[in-house]
Amino acid sequence: MLEKSEPTDDIAVFLGRIVRVVESSMDGTSGALYFIFLQALTRNIRGQSTGQSEDIQVGIWARALESSILELAKYTPAQPGDRTLVDALHPFVGTLSRTGNVEKAAQAAEEGSKKTILMKASLGRTVYVGGKGWQEVPDPGAFGLSEFLLGLAQGLQ
Repeated sequence: MLEKSEPTDDIAVFLGRIVRVVESSMDGTSGALYFIFLQALTRNIRGQSTGQSEDIQVGIWARALESSILELAKYTPAQPGDRTLVDALHPFVGTLSRTGNVEKAAQAAEEGSKKTILMKASLGRTVYVGGKGWQEVPDPGAFGLSEFLLGLAQGLQ
């Protein structure tokens, strides 16, 4: 879907396209959380800038991400420490807001993901599926998000 889209310099338009892909192809609770978060991010970016890539500064991204976390919290009780993707998302947004450094923020997301190892799950698939072995690996949602953010940071260098 994205590869067939017309190129755009408007980041809000591009994020809107990503939202449509997430909505149509990601299942489960993670898909819903990504949809809600990215939809809010699109709205928050649109509200703070012209949308043109060159106009979007780190501070605008940080404020939009902070607002998006607050909107996401209306739909999920997940907080850091629950062993969910939020364990990577919160440190990323908080570090980006404090430092303005995407690389440091991505590293904070990775650290948040690693902290989910041995963490007792209070929300998410692990709670209702159960089983053994999950304590030895990071939460899949937190791990996947941290890998995406690390790749994003690397791509921006």
